[in-house]
This record gives sequence, structure tokens and C-alpha cells, in this order.
Amino acid sequence: MTRIPRILAAVTLGALLLAVCAGSAFAATHYYVVTDDDNAVTNSVSVYEVAGISLTHLTTVPTGGTGLGGGYFAEVHQSVAKDGSNTCVFAGDAGSGDIAALKVIGASPYLQVVGNYVSPDGDQGNVDGIGITISGGYLYANYTATPSIGVWKINPGCTLVFVTHLTGTSGLSGGILDGMTPTPNGNYLVAAYGDGSVGSYAIGGGSISLIGQEIIAGNGVGSGAYAGSVVISSNGNWAIFGDFSSSNTTQLDVAAIGSNGVLAPTATYGGTGSLGPGVDTNGIQLSPNNKFIYVVDTESGQETTVSFSATSGVISYPNPCLTTLNGYNSEWFFASQVAVATTSGAGGGLYISEAFLNGDSYIALLQVNSTTGCATEEPNSPVVDTATPNLESITSYSH
Repeated sequence: MTRIPRILAAVTLGALLLAVCAGSAFAATHYYVVTDDDNAVTNSVSVYEVAGISLTHLTTVPTGGTGLGGGYFAEVHQSVAKDGSNTCVFAGDAGSGDIAALKVIGASPYLQVVGNYVSPDGDQGNVDGIGITISGGYLYANYTATPSIGVWKINPGCTLVFVTHLTGTSGLSGGILDGMTPTPNGNYLVAAYGDGSVGSYAIGGGSISLIGQEIIAGNGVGSGAYAGSVVISSNGNWAIFGDFSSSNTTQLDVAAIGSNGVLAPTATYGGTGSLGPGVDTNGIQLSPNNKFIYVVDTESGQETTVSFSATSGVISYPNPCLTTLNGYNSEWFFASQVAVATTSGAGGGLYISEAFLNGDSYIALLQVNSTTGCATEEPNSPVVDTATPNLESITSYSH
């Protein structure tokens, strides 16, 4: 499998900041966009405040470690958790091999590093990054160089304590783990390996063990596709995978999740033009009401919206929901991940990360039609992000 279209893997941290005291920059009911800048010399986390659908830069805080400046497009390198009265941000520093723990504070610079945590078992992420997700008070870190998944307990004050790790976390064809996300009940972790296979793990209470793996149906479509990103329906019944391919058009695979965490064989959609002509599916996001899937078509510089049934798991394309993003091939070259603007309905709007051309990165701002899910880019989009030339992942948080 060629890895050229995957050389950059973003980290976007998504949801984050709030609930700091009233009157602070992160006051309740505000919305924020958070990025892991993945800088190879001095890594940092940046925060933007949402006003309508526009963005205002609030802060960029060094993590105390170094990034890679690239990796898997779909891999999420940061996450957020609540620890009592604290809001914690955790970011992977793949270059220095640590996880940076930050907490939201009520005064400038609004984020404070509380520690940088290196695996005592020697886990490393300096191949395609350190992916991070959180469930049930534990942080799960995908170390792509080892390869392994480390489990950390989130302790008071946003500190971390290492619990255990699982080694040999490669796909059926030896691929590196790319996207991963927990089920809503916190019992399972669903993963995509970037080699055509996907799998699931039993988690909870600090433990982790492999349940099983399978090859996606989409791997046999066209020139072949490989699962990268993964999202799970809010009812916990379906795992949806973004199928990246440098030649296949917009493509997704869907697997039912059994009550025991076993993934059923996937059903594949698209790849041959039936979901539109966008190329190289990477970052995907479900609308809050689970009616739409927003897809980043990395190599064609587009966003595609498809319809989804959380009852049947079926994906359809009833409307020609394809948006060509401003600045493609002139200001930026790769689009990576997508976040929704609100936590209800169709999501209100979208934020898409764009980078790798002229030394800056960009964030696209799109409005969403609540009936069709189709997106329209705003006239003032994209917003320039000068904190990094390497922006890939992005996410949003509200409180």
C-alpha cells in the first residue's frame, strides 16, 4: 500500500475548554475550536473562540515537547476530559515520545501544562504520531512506532498515571493503527489500521485486550481502500470507517457492533462514484443527530455530506452534497479532519483543517443546511492559522 497520501497525520484535539469561571475567556455556553499544532521543533496547542461561525484566535501554548510535522491524516492526537472542576487537554508529542497534560485556567494564556508523561515501558510514536482517546477516566494512547496502546489513569489536577500497555497492535496485514474511538458505553475501543483491516478491543477499569480483527469490504473496491478514521453512532450500534485511497472516490464502510464488542463484516459504500466524485476519504464526523456524515476528501480538496440511518446502518447520497473548498492548491494542498460547530441537530456548521503548501495552515468555515446536510463555505473562509504549517486534525467543544 502506498503511504504517500497519509504522510501527514493530524492531531486535533477536540473538545475542550470550558467551565472555567464566569467572565473568563472560556465562559460557559461558549464554543471553541482546538488544534494540536504538531510542530517538530516546539509543539503547541492552539485555541480559537467561535463567534457565529467565525473564529478568533485566543491562545497558543507550547506543550513542552516536540511533534512530527506529519503523520496519518485521520489520527486524532489530542483529547479532552473533565476532572472534577478541571478541564484537561491531553496532546501527543510524537517527536519527544510524551503525552502533554494541560488544564484550562481562568487567565491568559488560559492553558497550563501540568506535566509531560513518557511511557515507562518504552512506547514510542515517532512513526505516524501518538493517537489519543479518552473513556471512563482513562486515556488510551496509540503509539505508532512500537506499535502499542498505552493505558493511563487520569488523576486529580489533570495528571496521568501509567497503568498498562498492549503490544503488537498492528492490523491483519501489519498496518499501523490509525483512527480509534471508544463505544458510548465505554466497554470497547474500535480501531482502523490503515492496511485494510479494522478491529475492536475490550476496555474498562484500566484493562485492554484484543477482541478480533477483519478486512473491510471496501478493501476490494477499485484500486483498494484502507480504513483510517472511525466514528460510532450515538446508540452504539454502528462503527463507521472513512476509507482512504489515492484513487477511489468518497468511500465509507459500516460494521454493526455486537453486544460483546465483536464487529460484524462491514458493508461498503462508494468508491466508484456513487457517493460523489471526491477523492481520498480521510477525516469523517457524524452530525449530532446522526443523520449525516461529513467527509473530508483530502486529495480533491472537497467536503462531501452523505446521509446515514442510525437504525439500519445504511449510507445513502440523496443530494449532491459536494463542496469544493476555497484555497485548494493555492493556499493549501491537503485537507484532513472535520469538526462540527454545535452539539445539536445537523451541527450548524463545519470546521475543516487545511495545510501543507505555503508555510501556513488554514481552517475552513462552512454552514450546514439542517435539512439536506449540504455545506456552503463562508465568504471569509478559510481562516489563516499561523501557529503551524502542519495542521491536520481539528475539533470543537462547547459548554
